[in-house]
Amino acid sequence: MFRWLAKKFIPDWRYTDRPAVRVAYGQLASVMAIVSNVVLFLLKLLTGLAAGSVAIVADGVNNLSDAASNLMSLIGFRLAARPADAEHPYGHGRYEYLAGLMVAVLILAAGLELLRTGVERVLHPEAPEFSWVMAAVLLGSILVKLWMMLFNLQSGRQIASGTLLATAADSRNDAIATAVVLLGMIVSHLSGLVLDGWLGVGVALFVLFSGYELVRDTLDPLVGRKPEPEVIDAIRRRIEACPHVLATHDLMLHDYGPGQRFASAHVEMAAEDDIMACHQVLVDLAKEFLERDGLHIVFQLDPISQKDSAENRLRAHLAERTAIVDRRITVHDVSVAAQGENTAVSFDCFVPPDVAIPEPELRRMLENMVRELYPQGTVSVTVDRDYMAPPR
Repeated sequence: MFRWLAKKFIPDWRYTDRPAVRVAYGQLASVMAIVSNVVLFLLKLLTGLAAGSVAIVADGVNNLSDAASNLMSLIGFRLAARPADAEHPYGHGRYEYLAGLMVAVLILAAGLELLRTGVERVLHPEAPEFSWVMAAVLLGSILVKLWMMLFNLQSGRQIASGTLLATAADSRNDAIATAVVLLGMIVSHLSGLVLDGWLGVGVALFVLFSGYELVRDTLDPLVGRKPEPEVIDAIRRRIEACPHVLATHDLMLHDYGPGQRFASAHVEMAAEDDIMACHQVLVDLAKEFLERDGLHIVFQLDPISQKDSAENRLRAHLAERTAIVDRRITVHDVSVAAQGENTAVSFDCFVPPDVAIPEPELRRMLENMVRELYPQGTVSVTVDRDYMAPPR
C-alpha cells in the first residue's frame, strides 16, 4: 500500500534526496493522517453520543487533536520547503523540526489529559457501557491507527523525517489507548470488574514517556546536537583519502534542517607541495560533497613542512609529553616564530571532554612543556571544544 500510494501521488518517488520529493512524501503522509483522523472523530462522536459513552467521545476528540497535529506537520513541511532568502540564507529546514516538536508537545498534553481522566476513574470507578457496535467501532479505529503508524513509519524512514516518526509514535499511542478503552469495556462486561481507570493511568504514563522522548529527539537538532561519530568519521576518511592530504582537524558540522547541512574543516597538506594543486584538490572535494551528499563544506588549507623544523620538533615533543597524561590529547596548528631575543609559540590543543583536567591547569601544563624547549618563549594555547571533531 505504501509503495502504491507513493508511485501514484509522488512524481520521481524513488529520489528521496530531492527536496521536492521529500516534501511530497511529507504532504502525502500528513493528508492521509488528517483524513483518517477526521473520519475516526466523526464515527466515534456519533457512536459515543448514541450510546451515551463519555470514553468513546473523549477518544474521538483525541482523534480530532491528532488531525490538528497532522495539519501542523503539513504546514511544517510546506514552510521547510521554502527556498533560502536574504533573511534566512541557510533555508527554512528547521521548520520541520519545529513541527515535530509541536506534535510531541501535543502528545504530552494528551498524556496529561489521559492521566487526569484515569486518576478520576480510579477514585470514582464507573463501569463503561458496552455494546458490540461500540466494540466494532473501537476495533476498526485500532486497525486504522495501526495502519497510520506503519504508513508514517515507512514515510519517516524513507525521508529521514523526525516529524513523521513522531506522528507514527502518536498513532501507536492512540491505538494502545483505544485498545485499553475496548479492553476495559469487555472486562467490565464479562466480569463486573472496573479496570478502566487503572488501565487509563498505565496508558497515560506510557504516552507521557513517549512524548518526553519525542521532545528530546526533536529539540536536539534545534539546539545543536553533536554529530554522530560515524558521520564525522565518514567525512574525515573521504578527506584524508585525497591526494596531498596529510590529516584533518577542527571538523565542524552544522544542521539547518533535513538536506541543509554545512561543514568546515582544516586540512593539513605538505608545505612543499604545489599550492595550486592542493587548492584544486580541495575545490574538487567540496564539489563532490555537495553533489553526492548535499553537504556544503568549506576547507582551510594548513601547510605543514615535511622537513626538519622547529614546528615539527615542538609538535613531536608535545605529543610525547601529553601522551603521558592521556594519549587522546593532541596538538595541531603549531607555530614557532622568533621575536627578537624571544620565541613566540602558539598551537591548538584538543582535549576529550571526559579528561578531568581544569582548563587553567591544562594551560599551565602545556606552557611548562613548551618551556622545556623554549625557556624564554611566550606561549599561546587555544583549547578546542567538543563541538569540533577531534583530530586523529
